[in-house]
Amino acid sequence: MQTYVVSIGGKAVLAFRAEDDEQAREVAHSTSMQSDLRTLTDTEGKPLWDGNAEIQVLRASVAHDAEWQQSRDQAIRDGEIDLNAGHDPDNWEVYFLEVRGTTKGGLGGGARK
Repeated sequence: MQTYVVSIGGKAVLAFRAEDDEQAREVAHSTSMQSDLRTLTDTEGKPLWDGNAEIQVLRASVAHDAEWQQSRDQAIRDGEIDLNAGHDPDNWEVYFLEVRGTTKGGLGGGARK
């Protein structure tokens, strides 16, 4: 698995894991992911994605990958990812922007399960 970053308007919005570039593009452009990006808002109340801006999918930098791993590891320690219940830690998503109604990380959407 590789860590990828969704970037909108030049801003890194979130990190997630995928097997390869093709799967990463599919996840980022899935109905589920796009719905989340239109629904979730930043601290100013603006949606993360306006439905029109280009969604870029890039391989994560070392720093973004480290942040994803740190968040995932903390989620395991906190029980948000329960390995005994069969949760896949690779389905963890990390939002780099403060987003209303979420914690910093979250389990992946339906398109990834």
